[in-house]
Amino acid sequence: MKKFILMFTLCSPMLVFASEKCTTDSTREIVQEQLEIKTDVPSHLKGATIIVRLADGKESVVPAELFKVVPRKQQFLVSKTKVVSKLTCSPELNKNRLTILAGNGPENELGVSKTSSSVTVESQMGAIGGLQYQRMILDGLSLGVQAQTNDSVLLNIGLDF
Repeated sequence: MKKFILMFTLCSPMLVFASEKCTTDSTREIVQEQLEIKTDVPSHLKGATIIVRLADGKESVVPAELFKVVPRKQQFLVSKTKVVSKLTCSPELNKNRLTILAGNGPENELGVSKTSSSVTVESQMGAIGGLQYQRMILDGLSLGVQAQTNDSVLLNIGLDF
């Protein structure tokens, strides 16, 4: 029966359940964009030319379809405030841990037999089981207690990394 319980315990799957803890961080940043303003050429200026007389006396001739007094494709710098939201999810730490133990080890007390010339100490090996409880006391540090069927009680400190 002990071997059946031992094999059942070792073969049963252990499931870990973790819920997600999500936080949203919003940041604001100022972004500069270029805004283009395009205008259509009026019908009476199609095919017309614009003559620009420069300071040194030279003349420059440009088509009215591309220019007015300033270039038809105008650009302005515009400042906008952009809000960026970032969603971060991480599994929430479980604060408690319960473990079922199974293995092979010394079963009961030591058997001692004495003769006039010798002392014989014996221990019986066999299947043992146990139960362990741990509680996380700090982020990455846990404290626990363990009891086994061979009358052993243990305290433990765990470090998660």
